[in-house]
Amino acid sequence: MKSNLAGIWDRRHLLGILVVSNLKRQNKNTALGYLWWLLDPILMTAVYYVLVAVLFRRGEGNQPYLLFVLCGLLSWKAFSDSLSQAITSIRAQASIVKAISFPKAVIPLSLVLSNTVYFLFAMLVAVGLALWYAPEHGTWPTLYYFMLPVVVLIQVLFTAGIVLVLATLGIFFLDTTNIVGHVVRMWFFLSPGLYSIDFVPETYRFLFSLNPFCGLMTAYRDILMYGRMPAAFDLAYTAIAALLCGLVGFFIFRRFEGKLAQRL
Repeated sequence: MKSNLAGIWDRRHLLGILVVSNLKRQNKNTALGYLWWLLDPILMTAVYYVLVAVLFRRGEGNQPYLLFVLCGLLSWKAFSDSLSQAITSIRAQASIVKAISFPKAVIPLSLVLSNTVYFLFAMLVAVGLALWYAPEHGTWPTLYYFMLPVVVLIQVLFTAGIVLVLATLGIFFLDTTNIVGHVVRMWFFLSPGLYSIDFVPETYRFLFSLNPFCGLMTAYRDILMYGRMPAAFDLAYTAIAALLCGLVGFFIFRRFEGKLAQRL
């Protein structure tokens, strides 16, 4: 059964089961359990803060740099985790793929949704940090928080497109994991996760702005740090890029879906 929107919607209960299974498996047999959903982003941000702001003394002026870093890292972690997990997702479910006819796209898409759940919980840490800094830096919650679901939806669509491509490549090329690992690391440092886009020399700023994650990270900071509406043009560009990526990823996965079981 090939994947299509109607088929995925009809199997939405299966998608939900896979998402719940992913969430339970992530922290299974750990002492702190689901508390890691909040501890992980805190510890991850603390490491980068010590490295960049304390050791190398590189911050972002008088603004709360810890919140600045957190806005970038949380969105990136949800994205990069989805990519790394998707490569082997079909192979990990080989017995089900061979035995049952269902739209196989639900397997990698369930990873995107489960990592989005982690991301939303981690965003509570960012909101809490914004409240902590609010008396000094004015990072109070605003009505623009209602724009967060829009930005998250754009990120989910963008991630889903790439995840579908990587899930396909992971079946046909075993080197995909190693290649993607290096590409993702380079991609992160070319994204404004630890620095502002204004830090990039003006000559290269346009090229950096073509990266959809430049728009996503900036949008999260606009909402959580500066209490303002994300730039309409940048958000529109990112949304269009995400839509195109989603369509291309879905087309590629559907094109090779019938051969997946044969390669397992």
